[in-house]
Amino acid sequence: MAQVYSPATAQTQPLLPTARRESVAGVIVTLFLAVCAGLSIYQQRPPQAVGAGAPPAEFSSGRAMRQLEVITRKPHPMGSVEHERVRDYLLGELAAAGVEPEVQRATAADPQWSGPVRAGSVQNIVARLKGTDNTKAVLLVGHYDSTPTSLGASDDGVAVVTLLETLRALKAGAPLKNDVIFLFTDGEEAFLLGSKAFVDEHPWAKDVGLVLNFEARGSSGPAIMFETSDNNGRLIEEFARVAPHPVSHSLAYEIYRILPNDTDLSVFKRAGLPGLNFAYIDDLPHYHTLLDSFDRTDERSLQHQGSYALSLARGFGNLDLRNIKAPNAVYFDILGLALVRYSSLFVVPLSIGVTILFAGVLALGLRRRRLTPRGIAFGFLAFLLNMIAAAGIVTLLWKLMNLLAGGGIWKPEGETYRGHLYLAGFAALTVAITSALYTLFRRKSSTENLAAGALLWWLMLLIAASLFLPGASYLFTWPLLFSLIGFGAMLLGEGGGPVKPSTLVLMLVCSVPGVVMLVPLIYQTFTGLTVSLSGPLMVVLLLLLGLLLPHMNVCGGVRKWLLPGVAALAGWGFVLAATLTSGYSPEQPKMNDIFYGLHAETGKAVWVSAELDQWTAQFHAKNPEKGTIPEFLTATSGRPWKTQAPVLPLPAPDITLLDDSGNSGDGLRTLRMRIKSPRGAEVMTVYIDSEVEVVKASVNNRLIDESVASPSLGRKKQWSLRYYAVPPEGIELTTEMRTTAPVRVRAVDLSYGLPEIPGANFQPRPAHMIPALASVTDTTLVSKSFTF
Repeated sequence: MAQVYSPATAQTQPLLPTARRESVAGVIVTLFLAVCAGLSIYQQRPPQAVGAGAPPAEFSSGRAMRQLEVITRKPHPMGSVEHERVRDYLLGELAAAGVEPEVQRATAADPQWSGPVRAGSVQNIVARLKGTDNTKAVLLVGHYDSTPTSLGASDDGVAVVTLLETLRALKAGAPLKNDVIFLFTDGEEAFLLGSKAFVDEHPWAKDVGLVLNFEARGSSGPAIMFETSDNNGRLIEEFARVAPHPVSHSLAYEIYRILPNDTDLSVFKRAGLPGLNFAYIDDLPHYHTLLDSFDRTDERSLQHQGSYALSLARGFGNLDLRNIKAPNAVYFDILGLALVRYSSLFVVPLSIGVTILFAGVLALGLRRRRLTPRGIAFGFLAFLLNMIAAAGIVTLLWKLMNLLAGGGIWKPEGETYRGHLYLAGFAALTVAITSALYTLFRRKSSTENLAAGALLWWLMLLIAASLFLPGASYLFTWPLLFSLIGFGAMLLGEGGGPVKPSTLVLMLVCSVPGVVMLVPLIYQTFTGLTVSLSGPLMVVLLLLLGLLLPHMNVCGGVRKWLLPGVAALAGWGFVLAATLTSGYSPEQPKMNDIFYGLHAETGKAVWVSAELDQWTAQFHAKNPEKGTIPEFLTATSGRPWKTQAPVLPLPAPDITLLDDSGNSGDGLRTLRMRIKSPRGAEVMTVYIDSEVEVVKASVNNRLIDESVASPSLGRKKQWSLRYYAVPPEGIELTTEMRTTAPVRVRAVDLSYGLPEIPGANFQPRPAHMIPALASVTDTTLVSKSFTF
């Protein structure tokens, strides 16, 4: 049959091959970007574990895991019996390794924290491996105490066994020029008391040329070098040279600074010592809980920590460490394969170069009439609207989900079980929102103008970072540079039709730096900042999508709503999967708390919990009520549930006044007191309840430095001291106060574990529950006041 000609047939037939080409191009672009993003996340895994049969001079996680199992049998907080067992085990292992360990016993005090002054009787363990021609020593640090609610496997048992295995491997290899000091700090969980005692009092502190500190804030993931000291140029150069599988970037410390965390390195940095800090952070819900256990520790993360420790000890152990300061470096890793680094002195010149390139590309687009000033302005505002909409929707969605769950999806540190499913869901929804909005925006402006407006945001951020945050400048410099090259190639082509295959290939190549640099950053930042900040974090993803606007236009082919639809379905699927699988179970337990408090003066006792659930309710069977408990905790501790409890014959803390001297001329009064816990409690908190100004204080004859800016000194408010690892003889506290009136002093001692209640038949915690992170969880407190 002959084909009959019609205008409709003539217009339709030539378009079919073009539609197929656009669809094929869309599939190729989508697969390419997905593979790049997937590879970037896949490369975030730590290296493979090394078995116990490895050569003696190599680091073996298999050997170290044997030691980890021994030290993580029970929680071992500072001052506990289990803490002493771990200390003695470490002393034995160090002696067996051929060094002479010693225990530094000291009283440490630090007033810089908000709340009570923190002090304690620390027992640091130190050992020294002598070098052949020492300049300054390399100091390897890990803390051997745990929190009362944690077995301390990753935090910080992995660091402890990393140091032991590194010592063994160093002794099996060629001698180093510099000494290597191994410091197992005590009291890190008690506000860094051990490291402060070492810096303030140990004679070896003055010999240190470099500090390498090892930590964890989870139980798996790659070990990230996340913090450095200032003037880090030479440190970064050596780290890049010797570290296997380096995972680090100079933005990490800027992120770390906003987190409510400190490590032992903070103390060494304040003392002016150069250093590097390492930690792995995946599986955050395990942090500071009973889930931080030997069987949940990823051996690969231990191997990664160990590979850093051994390689850097050998590298820095053969350098002259008397002056290793150099201008700060800007650095970032490429998929954990290599570390790109350059001096911060190049930041501004690079920024100027990219700005010139940006101006040239815009001039090219304007001259070829592919861009217009009005279109670029529209693209700039469209990108701002997109960021507000996408980040706002994700934030509201998370808050709504948490509200509907009654707060039940919150977990330690703001994280939730199955957090990575939420990340995938929110990321997909962000892609859906962005692609949908830009499908609408293209009705008002061209893809080129919209892309130029987004790139203008990138240029502004680059300039701001270069001037105010040089360590973050790399994140904008290199993705923008390559994107401008691809965008320029696109502008050189003919408008109004599909992108040429050669141009598309170049655009894909130029997209790689942005994807491989931003996708790992999004993953790491989400892990560090938790799901509660998903909305602001999506802004980083939106910046990446701003670079990929031309690519997204290709992804959908002729079906422009295909990408938004598929991304929305995927996003809701991930969110639903996360919600359905993040419930409580023995592997994902609920956290709760309970403590027993006895007020010795009134002869009354209470059970106290932050919330009531099916387990804590058995303690609160008699008329529970919410209220403050000022006799045990400060008024800032909220309004927990409290219920009358049986009164037990527990000895109360005792305060003996040793000296009371005053000077009527200046209105100062000095009280010297001996404070004891007759029942041998591990922690003592002393409150001066009278409204007086404490101008000076010392504990065990150690002055609490009033020159440090502290809310604990120089104010008319409740002054307090919390002392960890109270010795049997008690502590001696001297306070100089601006008052001549009687002073009321209250002592509250705290012991780990709940008391035995005669005749009580309390059920143990179910398998799907564990103690919460609160410092008073599963403890016994006894309070008594004295007036002098």
